[in-house]
Amino acid sequence: MMRVDTLEGHNNPVYAVISHPKLPLVYTAGNDKGIVEWDLVSQKHNRIFNQVKSTIYALEIVITQQLLIAGCNDGTLLFFDLTSTKLLKTIPLAAAIFHIKYHPVKEELIVSTDNGSIFIISLTDKSILHQFKSGNEKIRAFDFSDVLNYLVTASNDNSVRIYNLQDYTFIHEFEAHSMGVGAVKFSPDHRFLLTGSRDAHLRSWHTQNWACEHNFPAHLFAIYKIAYHPTLPYFITCSRDKSIKIWRTDDLSLFKNLSIDKGLPGHRLSVNDACWSSDGKYIISVSDDKQVKVWDFTA
Repeated sequence: MMRVDTLEGHNNPVYAVISHPKLPLVYTAGNDKGIVEWDLVSQKHNRIFNQVKSTIYALEIVITQQLLIAGCNDGTLLFFDLTSTKLLKTIPLAAAIFHIKYHPVKEELIVSTDNGSIFIISLTDKSILHQFKSGNEKIRAFDFSDVLNYLVTASNDNSVRIYNLQDYTFIHEFEAHSMGVGAVKFSPDHRFLLTGSRDAHLRSWHTQNWACEHNFPAHLFAIYKIAYHPTLPYFITCSRDKSIKIWRTDDLSLFKNLSIDKGLPGHRLSVNDACWSSDGKYIISVSDDKQVKVWDFTA
């Protein structure tokens, strides 16, 4: 049986989790109006980043600037000093923020919101460089590929849209699922784009022609996250069906189902986010059940 530790301390549902890229630390946030730093070695919380007035849906770390960035339901983008926990800057973006990702080459943040807007923010002076609409509904997730020069958005209108990563001009769009798309991720070799949806299906698309290669019901309910292992040929998905699943990258076959239904001490409610630790030893998941779980992938 895979070893799992439960980290307790949140008093409300937890929506976001991110691993420190260099240290055995993980950060979680949700409806508590604060961000918790956990030590994966001691399995205890270290610090709390306060000064948050709204529910947090997204987290990002920019280690070169020692920044922890949070995206909130009230549309504010918060910049914290990772060392001191001090709130450095707040940028109002008007609509709830659902995903944040740092582009290290361009020194930019890409941010998606509830009303279909994508914001490009300079990390040099924290100014908004560009803004455009990718449909009119929630953009829960996006991903980019420097190799392909693509930015891809996953929309609640069932669509995937592709943009030029350099100037953000529109390239292509297609209907990816029968319901809203909640997760999207390029494969490590950039040959495929994986999408997960409220229709519970996982699909893979050829990035050369956007033809669908695989399509199958991966969960019972909405899929919220797709994340590849840092080095090994596996990826995880998490879902509203209370489970985290580990898949083989080569043929998308199921490797392990981490859930109560399989006799494991899993989550009792929706799993809203999950990530790998930077060394690939652990899977960290967060849930509506207010718990943070650390799954030992090496056990």
